[in-house]
Amino acid sequence: MLLKKSLTKFLITSVAIIALLILSGVAFAQTDTGKISGFVKDQNGAIVPGANITVTNQRNGDERSAKANDDGFYSVPALKASSYRIIAETTGLSAKIENVNLNVGQELTVNLAVAVTGVAATVNVVSGEEVLTNVGSASMGANVNPREVAGLPLNGRQLSQLYLQAPGSVNSGSGTYGDIRFSGRAVEQNEIRYDGIEGTAIIDTSPGNLNGEIPTPFRLQSSLENVQEFRVDSNNYPAEYGTGTGGQISVVTKSGGNKFHGSGFEYFRNDALDAANFFDNIIGQKSKLRLNQFGGSIGGPLKQNKAFFFFSYEGYRLRSGINAIEAVPGQASRICAPPLGTGAIACNAATAALIPAFRSPAAVTLRTGPDLFDTVQLQANNIVNESSVALRVDYKLNQKHSTFFRFFRDQAFNSQPDGVTGRRIVIKQIPQNGVVALQSVLRPSLLNEFKFGYNGAYSRIIGQAPTVNGIDLSNLSFNISGSVAGFSLPGQGANAGVAVPGGLIRANSAQNGRGQPYTPYSLSFIDNLNWTRGNHTVKFGGEIREVRLYTDRQGGITYTFSSINNFLANTLQSTQFLGDLSAPSPFFNNSTGPALARQTYYIGYAQDE
Repeated sequence: MLLKKSLTKFLITSVAIIALLILSGVAFAQTDTGKISGFVKDQNGAIVPGANITVTNQRNGDERSAKANDDGFYSVPALKASSYRIIAETTGLSAKIENVNLNVGQELTVNLAVAVTGVAATVNVVSGEEVLTNVGSASMGANVNPREVAGLPLNGRQLSQLYLQAPGSVNSGSGTYGDIRFSGRAVEQNEIRYDGIEGTAIIDTSPGNLNGEIPTPFRLQSSLENVQEFRVDSNNYPAEYGTGTGGQISVVTKSGGNKFHGSGFEYFRNDALDAANFFDNIIGQKSKLRLNQFGGSIGGPLKQNKAFFFFSYEGYRLRSGINAIEAVPGQASRICAPPLGTGAIACNAATAALIPAFRSPAAVTLRTGPDLFDTVQLQANNIVNESSVALRVDYKLNQKHSTFFRFFRDQAFNSQPDGVTGRRIVIKQIPQNGVVALQSVLRPSLLNEFKFGYNGAYSRIIGQAPTVNGIDLSNLSFNISGSVAGFSLPGQGANAGVAVPGGLIRANSAQNGRGQPYTPYSLSFIDNLNWTRGNHTVKFGGEIREVRLYTDRQGGITYTFSSINNFLANTLQSTQFLGDLSAPSPFFNNSTGPALARQTYYIGYAQDE
């Protein structure tokens, strides 16, 4: 789809953004924050109205204040996930609680019991673990806290596997982003946010997926090394969550504090520690396996109680052998009649020249004949290189205003064998996500945060095929329908699929092409309001999200034969031609180049807690 947007519409959008900022005045995006509230009482359980409440972030010294109302109730919303100190003070009375751990999206109730100042001091430690029943919200979900993020064993350190902590979650595959469903809904309905900014693959809600269909082996779209904690809401989530009716995943990234902290790690697997399987023994060597996942992080103060930083790096390197077993046409010297061979089939010279394209020179023959097919095995290496970096800087402008910048980028490359023909599928992907936020406390009951976010999901997938007898197969594919009976190999089924030579790969459910380049990105302007009045916490918010997608469909030609006999006789069943989207077309006034799609989301909500 090609759409054109005029300068007038751009100006209207810009004016709408400015108007939203002016009219709303203040804002606070709530999806990545929590709230602490409760009652202030004396030692006898009597209500203490008017107490001054100070909540201090123990990691970076940031302070927030509130005042208990006539019912002794206080509420401090829009707090970052962290460890807090809470102090209540009124005439002659005070209370202090240390180490109150607040999780992302959590509404934590902390009741304070004040005592006579200077006579009795109360210091408590609150674990911060969620109670079994959260009476502050009707949503169904679960927090994954820093201890669980760091300590739970995960194969590949992939964030998506922690989604299974939430009620209603189901793993429909291997535990990647595209396999986790919530409450029976499709994975396409999930929504993931990093610090309140959309983190999907844009044309697919699952980070790492290509074309909306094809999963990748990449793991570090969001490295666990820069994830502090996250929350998964699987059902009945509040109005502030939107743009998806499945699971709502809110990730909070790590930030620095007043103390320096760092980490380093290395995980590895190696075929030297593995036993050979059945097919390894057939060819006399084990499948290669070299897996290294490594990295580290460092964070701390740039200036005490003022500026902080956090940086992380994670690398993933994989070299693994993949065994492929398929049926291929027998050698022309065996199945073709003279002068091409010693067999009985009258072969067409054009298709006989293509027979070597069905098997790589490195393939090993497991079964020869007795029909027109051979069964061969190819052991080839799968290559994955991935590097993920992240940087966050927090800066406190003054007592009322603070800002932070966060950006991470994952650069990934995969070259994987596809069948026994020697064809390879090459995938390149560069997901990026960034945010700049300005947070303000205009008064204790009125809070503000404006965010500008960027989310990009650059991806390329192409097919690579060898040149055989001078024939370039990069934009061709040859398909012999059906399967081969009489496989007769231990541990395998009764039939074998037939190899498909050529460089075309799956473009969608109906067609194949030689490549699918996508360059999608989104720009988010987010402005929300948090207002506390009495026992009510009222939230208003809005987002304008501009989505852009540059793409091309690189096609090719697929030749299909109904049987091997028809292939050898060069009798086609069908031919499918898929042209390039960027090629001249009368449908687009013969314009050329990548297609550009544009979409704008206007999102708003209001709720009273």
